[in-house]
Amino acid sequence: MNGENPYPVWARDALICVGLFLAGALLAFGYSYRPLHGALSWQVEQLEERLDERNLENVRLSDALAKQKSNETIRIDPETLAQVERELVQTKRVLNQAEKDLKRAERKRKESAASASKWRKRFEDLRDQPASVVAAASTPTKTRNPESVPAAPAVASSDPSASPSSGGSQASPERGMLSPVETTDSADP
Repeated sequence: MNGENPYPVWARDALICVGLFLAGALLAFGYSYRPLHGALSWQVEQLEERLDERNLENVRLSDALAKQKSNETIRIDPETLAQVERELVQTKRVLNQAEKDLKRAERKRKESAASASKWRKRFEDLRDQPASVVAAASTPTKTRNPESVPAAPAVASSDPSASPSSGGSQASPERGMLSPVETTDSADP
């Protein structure tokens, strides 16, 4: 037996034990490698999913925060708002006063236009009246005596042959208007 196996018994037993130990270790490593690394891969996947969810939540929160900040910058200060409201009330008051003034001015303009048309009509009537009165009154004045002429005629003719003692108003031929003229009788001192 000695010739067949060059190693002593104790070395052979030690080598067999070391070989069995290494074979068991290899078998244990092979048996646990896949589940251990699969579990780690599963954990990594789970952590990546949670990380993605957190990142998505962070993006949403950062968007909401940016929106809040933009709303905050747009928000008006209460003091500024109160000042603007006071100015608005004052502007409305001034606008109402301006509208009242405009209505008053419009009313005055209408009254002035009505008055102007009324006086224009009177002027036209008086301007046209002396010509007809002169034509109608010139012939009877020559034939009548001065005492029969009414005391205050509305219009006296501008005819030089007409009696100057008739008194009252006399028509001015160049303007066509009446002007009051006081005449005195040359017979009375």
